[in-house]
Amino acid sequence: MLWLALVLPQLPLEALPTATDGPRAVLGGARGDRLHAVNTPAAQAGVMPGLSAEAALALCPGIELTARSPVAEAAARDALLVWSGQFTAHAAALADDCLVLEIGASLRVFGGLAALLQRMHLELSVLAHAVQLACAPTPDAAALLARHRPEAQVLTLDALPAALGPLPLGWLDVDARLLERLHGLGLRSIGDCRRLPRAGLGRRLGPALLVALDRLFGATPQPLAAYCPPPQFVRMLELQAPADDIPRVLAAVARLLLELRGFLYARQCRVQALRVELAVTDAPPVVFTLRLTEPSRSLTLLQTLLAERLAHTVLPGAVERLGLSTEALAQAPASGRDLFDAHHGEPLPVLLDRLRARLGDAAVTGLSATADHRPERAWRPCAVGEGEAADPAPGRPAWLLGTPRRLRVVAGRPCLDGRLTLLGGPERIEGGWWDSADVARDYYVAVQRSGRRLWIYQERRPGGGWYLHGLFG
Repeated sequence: MLWLALVLPQLPLEALPTATDGPRAVLGGARGDRLHAVNTPAAQAGVMPGLSAEAALALCPGIELTARSPVAEAAARDALLVWSGQFTAHAAALADDCLVLEIGASLRVFGGLAALLQRMHLELSVLAHAVQLACAPTPDAAALLARHRPEAQVLTLDALPAALGPLPLGWLDVDARLLERLHGLGLRSIGDCRRLPRAGLGRRLGPALLVALDRLFGATPQPLAAYCPPPQFVRMLELQAPADDIPRVLAAVARLLLELRGFLYARQCRVQALRVELAVTDAPPVVFTLRLTEPSRSLTLLQTLLAERLAHTVLPGAVERLGLSTEALAQAPASGRDLFDAHHGEPLPVLLDRLRARLGDAAVTGLSATADHRPERAWRPCAVGEGEAADPAPGRPAWLLGTPRRLRVVAGRPCLDGRLTLLGGPERIEGGWWDSADVARDYYVAVQRSGRRLWIYQERRPGGGWYLHGLFG
């Protein structure tokens, strides 16, 4: 097994969006008056975690101080776990600021470790997270390296002693009092502990150290409950600053779509309908549903459709929050994945989805056959993909006029740019008495001098004339 650890040193700050680029700090501690995390501008001003709020204000009068929010941090951490579903089937939170992913089975899918890490770094920058990564054969070893040796790669259990042995004992996740006793014995590195007799070490210091070392080096398994995504994807993202233009909204959409793709791969499904909610300043929210002709989990397709839809959306105010949730999911077929969401050409369902996103759902519909002999009532509009096909009627065209066009009659013969020649007919159609729209017609196939074929009929009622009703291809 190969574990990848993601340590999030700035998670308390990232979980609390702000419009300022200046010095910021998050307050924590038992009484909530000590700095728990600081951003780079604050650190450059001399502000460090552990300082009191008063000391921070004295060093940097313009610093923004915010109370830590464990709820917001948990939501941000869960969002990353959802996103990681595209890379692994086993992801877990090892600590409040650390996730671990089992990636050994995923390396071939993504073209090796280097390609996987490159993609992760790229997507994490879009997700606006500062992350330290490292990999090792055990979760604890990967987490320790990510905290103190970012980008370290230890690929086998046999390589762990050489990689971890020289590291300071203070980096172990053990009680401070136990660490003090170890230092009192003259032990300074992890390797120093491993060189001592195991039985004597356990008797003098208790089992906690042995358990920590065994998990670190893979001598005992480390049970971790894999994160299970919820049945539906529901995410509301607070923007750093209100967005009053579509490009900035699309940047936030890209972030949520990355999380959505991880959800879809983790749940082994595809999305058929997405609900989008834009919470705007001093106005009701803008809400719409994006429906797909065929279920998909292609990031490229979803980005394109949402960009088309948003480009034709009028914003009544600046967008403060962006919500994305799945309304309809479909099971994904058992087939290979397309790593880069490549599309070769544009299939009909993709074209239909783009037209609906650009023109609106009402502008693009399907057709369904109905049991009626009257040509104009033998079909009905329906949702795309939900129609019932009918056997083609011999001798009838596929294109009907919306309203039959009356033809000029010369010497008892119908004319359209000259006299028409009748090739076939009549086909008599009568019916409709049940809905007060009854017809009595004789239909013919006619041809113009140019060779174009038409579908015409003669009204059989008194005073009836000739009408053009359809065109052949």
